[in-house]
Amino acid sequence: MRKKQLEIFLSNLKEMEDPDMFEEQYTTPGDIAAEIVLFAYHRGDLEGKTIIDLGAGTGRLGIASLLLGAKKVYFVEKDKRAIEILSDNLKTLTLKSNQILGEYEIRDGDVLNVLLRGDTIIQNPPFGTKKRNMDTKFLKKAFEIGDVVYSLHKKGNYDFIRNVALENSFELVEKESFKFPIKAMFEVHKKRKVMIEVELYRFMRCYDGSEWRD
Repeated sequence: MRKKQLEIFLSNLKEMEDPDMFEEQYTTPGDIAAEIVLFAYHRGDLEGKTIIDLGAGTGRLGIASLLLGAKKVYFVEKDKRAIEILSDNLKTLTLKSNQILGEYEIRDGDVLNVLLRGDTIIQNPPFGTKKRNMDTKFLKKAFEIGDVVYSLHKKGNYDFIRNVALENSFELVEKESFKFPIKAMFEVHKKRKVMIEVELYRFMRCYDGSEWRD
């Protein structure tokens, strides 16, 4: 699937109509979701792999992974409203896709309590502006259950996040920058849209030679 086709497909999927500000439920824009997953695809971290979409929301990252050849995608989400929309989006994917897709499974529950194992974790976690350190908690869970991690974070925390990775036996190996548009969804927002500078980080597990890698 070409990048533009992927962007259009993802942009047409349903979004949360009444997102929770305190859970930072900002939908990943279709173009950014496509960029993230293509970034992973071109590095061999997606096709034929088991992917875990942590805090999946309405599912754009995981659905993009299925369209680009993931073997299986786990969608982990605790918000019942988001899961309902995610289920509808997966039905749309099944109806409109003209290719054979991998398996998928929705896991209803808190990301921090999930018991899974995947090849690659792809996530757009809360930025931690409403619930302190939630971005770091998501990241540590990703390190616990995967070997390669793609995670989107607010710009300005590079050194801190790199140190968190090293403390958890991961190396921050690449980054990409984006301008993330946040629509005026809440009363506190004074502008129709605000652009937030974010960075996508790619992490890889460190192996010291004494550990066996499957």
